[in-house]
Amino acid sequence: MPTVGITGVSGFIGDAVARRYADNGWSVRGLDLRLPDPADPLTPHPDSRVDYLVGDVTSPAAIAELVSGADLVVHTAAIVAESGDWTDFDRINARAPRQVALAARDAGATSFVHLSSVMVHGFSFPHGVDEAGPLDHAANPYCASKIRSEHMLRGLDVPGEFHVHILRPGDVYGPMSMPWIIRPIQHIRSRIYLVIKDGVINHVYIDNLVDAIEVVAAGGATSSGRAYIVTDGIATPARDFWGWYADQMGRSLAPTLPGWLAEPLVGGAAAILPESWRRRFDLDRQSIRYLRRRGAYSNAALRSLGWEPRVALEVGRENTAAWLREIGLLPSA
Repeated sequence: MPTVGITGVSGFIGDAVARRYADNGWSVRGLDLRLPDPADPLTPHPDSRVDYLVGDVTSPAAIAELVSGADLVVHTAAIVAESGDWTDFDRINARAPRQVALAARDAGATSFVHLSSVMVHGFSFPHGVDEAGPLDHAANPYCASKIRSEHMLRGLDVPGEFHVHILRPGDVYGPMSMPWIIRPIQHIRSRIYLVIKDGVINHVYIDNLVDAIEVVAAGGATSSGRAYIVTDGIATPARDFWGWYADQMGRSLAPTLPGWLAEPLVGGAAAILPESWRRRFDLDRQSIRYLRRRGAYSNAALRSLGWEPRVALEVGRENTAAWLREIGLLPSA
């Protein structure tokens, strides 16, 4: 029975990866700072088929235990935030992937999959940009740390011996997605969600992302040593993406604001309001920059490997809405 080791296993993406490989008959071991909490309806619950390890993704001892005997290691652990201390982003997002990859290689694993992000292309990118497009740190720690993570993995891929695969997911949504589902839905319920004019969501449903991980990992040398953008291939207007959920609540979204106005307004409010208010309303100028993005990314390279986004938006949002109803964030149908 093959073994997969997964960092960030208690999170939204790591949990989905763990369940998929367990469904496929793999032995699954996962590392995270915390165990899944069965009492928290907003986060994944434990899966009896997964061997959970508690530890820091930068701890040599914890990493060694994770990768021991693993054939494949999937690195999903990351700080996913609009802003924060660069030291933390650098340690977790930029340096840890290389640390885990080296440990996996030395332990005898044959493949390593790293989840980077489309945000390596910054906030302003050409419509239809592909993996060869310009990288832009955009003076943002998340963007910059993901770029550095890819740079630090260079040279580790050895075809036929150790395969390093890099995926750049778009806006990953589905049940338990905190940034793209839970937080926006909570704000819509509170009537405080801000929609940016002309902003789009480059969504990828969670199952489509896990499909991509399986495809590149199984591809060996044919898919290693380079990055692949993973989106559903559609840039859906943000007003349409979240407006569908607002319709399920019988509510209207707040009036649309142009990005050039929303960004300084939110930045100014964040500068003068107390921390408790900033947290409650997610007041962060950087978050508006994410919502101001326009244009789509190309997923042609990943499609060339035989991958297709099999879960369409219409199905993905229905699946997500069913879960939101279960936990009480949407009214019963």
